Amino acid sequence: MKTNAGKYLERPIGENEEELLEKIWNSLPPVENDDQMLDENYRNVKQRIHKHTLRRHVIYISSSAAAVCLFILLLFSPESSEKSPVFAQLNDMGVSISEQKVQFMIGDSIVANLNTSAKMNITPNAKTTLQSATGEEIALQEETPLKIYVPAGKRFDLELTDGTHVWLNSDTWLEYPATFASTKERRVKIEGEGFFEVKPDATKPFHVEIPGGESIRVLGTSFNVSAYSDNEENITTLVTGKIEYSLPTRTEAIALLPNEQVRVNKTTKGVTKNEVNTSEFAMWKEGILYFNNEKLPTLAKQLARMYGIEIKVAEKYNDTCFSGMIRYERGIDYITKLLTTTSNITCSIENGIIHLK
Repeated sequence: MKTNAGKYLERPIGENEEELLEKIWNSLPPVENDDQMLDENYRNVKQRIHKHTLRRHVIYISSSAAAVCLFILLLFSPESSEKSPVFAQLNDMGVSISEQKVQFMIGDSIVANLNTSAKMNITPNAKTTLQSATGEEIALQEETPLKIYVPAGKRFDLELTDGTHVWLNSDTWLEYPATFASTKERRVKIEGEGFFEVKPDATKPFHVEIPGGESIRVLGTSFNVSAYSDNEENITTLVTGKIEYSLPTRTEAIALLPNEQVRVNKTTKGVTKNEVNTSEFAMWKEGILYFNNEKLPTLAKQLARMYGIEIKVAEKYNDTCFSGMIRYERGIDYITKLLTTTSNITCSIENGIIHLK
């Protein structure tokens, strides 16, 4: 049985989403009897659209032999002040939470736990210090290699001595020198995900090294790097300026212009370069997880990093895909309920671990 609902589902969802949902609902035929041959999935779609019209959510489900894909649009109304904060909610659910702090290291020694941000300073008498968000300062030697580790469930932003700003996502390492004063180039290393706004300096190019011998050369620009050790790809997305992406398997660097992205498969070493909507790859800075046709195990991994928790997915859902946006403040309870009400997935918590099965 065919309807014209598809043309509405393809429309962008904006401020008129209530009108859109009403049109989708009205376009679906009523279930009068079994002779209409509506399968169970179709009935579920109709019931869910009706139910979520009342809740101001849109859920789009389609199926094929290869995979099941769901589209979730979350409308971000302000959270009630009476609701528990995210971590209190996780405790109430019985979910184990990582209690690791952001670590600041000199060499391999942890010297301080940091809060949400820090700034590298050079004092009037040419001393280098790290100033935390609370105003505390740590004196540093110029040649000292420094490291910051941001654990799961945390985000961090850092300003380097040259004025470059780096936002670090959950489960990310950054290694950098106390100052670039005595070097011919500015060079840092990252494993995980970071967004860079590099201070222009034509005399000192800025290099970002990532695992696998890959590196990014810039003069002054903004870009996002995703280079988690357990991901299949290293992904670099250019927002402004120009960068050159180098790989040990290629003699020539790959030049990127604004709104371009390079993906490197870590197993096959295959490289793809595409135009993208760059805003989608920097939403995490604002506490928003954006995902487009993402397989559930990958999405679960992203949510686990975001909240500092552990999530396990049943193998039968390895090819289940989701698209949408989730704001951190929504909390994992809201997210898991949304997953379970829009699919056949069930959620349970065992020994502090969330199981999707």
